[in-house]
Amino acid sequence: MAQESFMDLLQKNLSEKDFSRMMAFTAGMQAERRAVLLKFIADRETLAPAVGSEAPDFKLPRLGGGAQMQLSSLRGEKPVALIFGSYT
Repeated sequence: MAQESFMDLLQKNLSEKDFSRMMAFTAGMQAERRAVLLKFIADRETLAPAVGSEAPDFKLPRLGGGAQMQLSSLRGEKPVALIFGSYT
């Protein structure tokens, strides 16, 4: 996705205040860092699965060790919530 069309998409989907705040924040960055940040955001928004689509399959270790859990093994079961973040 071209940066210009991505910026148009952001402006369309963010409130005027949030878009202005983001532009002010990124304007203070070095050009190289700004380009990396905007590419990361564009990739995240355009490569992520669409809302409502089937999640890509993956395996993660269970808390406390033991066998790994595979997401596809839960298909047809109760809904699954995946929460990612830093807990440090």
